[in-house]
Amino acid sequence: MSPSATRKPGAPRPSPRASGSALGRPTRAPAGVATGRRTARMSAVAAGAGGAAGPQAVAMERAVVPPDEMLPDGVAWRDFVGRWLSAVGCTLANAARGDWEVALAPALQKRWRRQRVRLVFDPQRPTLPRGAWFTAPGSSAGRKILDAACADPLSTRRTALVQVPGAPQEGIAAVCRVRGLAWGPPRLGPVRYERRVAFHFVVTLWGGLPAQEPWVMLVGPEGDLLAWERGSELPEVRAREGLYQIADALAPEACDRMAARAREHLEILLGRREAEWERGVGRQREDELARLSNFFAARIEEEDERSRRRGPNGDESEMEGGDATSLKLEWERRAAEVRHRWALRTEVRMWGLEEWAWPVADLEQELRAGAVHLRLTSRVDVARGRPALPACPGCQAPAEMLVRARGGVACVRCAP
Repeated sequence: MSPSATRKPGAPRPSPRASGSALGRPTRAPAGVATGRRTARMSAVAAGAGGAAGPQAVAMERAVVPPDEMLPDGVAWRDFVGRWLSAVGCTLANAARGDWEVALAPALQKRWRRQRVRLVFDPQRPTLPRGAWFTAPGSSAGRKILDAACADPLSTRRTALVQVPGAPQEGIAAVCRVRGLAWGPPRLGPVRYERRVAFHFVVTLWGGLPAQEPWVMLVGPEGDLLAWERGSELPEVRAREGLYQIADALAPEACDRMAARAREHLEILLGRREAEWERGVGRQREDELARLSNFFAARIEEEDERSRRRGPNGDESEMEGGDATSLKLEWERRAAEVRHRWALRTEVRMWGLEEWAWPVADLEQELRAGAVHLRLTSRVDVARGRPALPACPGCQAPAEMLVRARGGVACVRCAP
């Protein structure tokens, strides 16, 4: 198994009762674990991208948990936990009510100071067996497992298999429209392999209704972002182990450059996701603040009415629930608590990377319109059969539409 075993977007969201699990409330993250609003452990990326896959990565490849025996509900989070525990040498067995009895490996016994543990994945379980860990996504036990899995980011080398056919029948016309022009037959060149690196993250969004999402980013040899998926792996890609036609290792300078560009792309993607999350939870936060405001406004109005009935010489002991000033102070304090509880915090954990040998080829196709004959070239992702946008003959920018202009061909941006 590759480092692409983590929960998918369809998996259950973390339960708010995670802080009350058998492991106690979460405190500050251990040193070396990436926490904060927009932080990620990228230093290990530069060190691991050019190196060979370690023995732990090989063990992850060979550790396969039988889905019928170990995964009765098929949840992706259970899949990740089971495969990782099996890869590090733990023994898993089914227990009552869908729980797992885990005999820990020696390294984990020393780390967690226990020999066995029972894992409970059901977020609706009202009580836990003695000594069991509540291991739903986002729980303290889940974070403890992620901390152990992220201690040494896993790395592996893989080769993406060629798809047949390697390009769509219509060629570049599948991604680029034309107006006043006609496409000729496409011609696919020889397949070659280039190095790409996929970074695997677990993104946790805290604030009101916490959620965990697996992310995977595919970065090209120059650090450009080629693909990003909110999931555990890249879709529509078949792979085998090892690098094909790539024998040399990445230079340290190339590793640093690729890690820096990956961090930049991650910052941009996190900004978009945070804006989307803010729109999603903002309405619920405002609803809770509105209910709180209505409650305290009614209390203050009642207290003002009592004050008017008591008159100027009312006894202080007759004030039930405090005066209006104390109610306003309590209102502000409660509102601040609500805003803090709904405040967005983002935690990013880089837990693995894949170094890929990716098949690409050049696709040539001719544009025709009367006496105009122009041959265009596009790079094709042969592993997924996706041609890239061709470059505009004028401005050299990727063109989604080409038109005939002054006896030539141009994109809609630079055409007169």
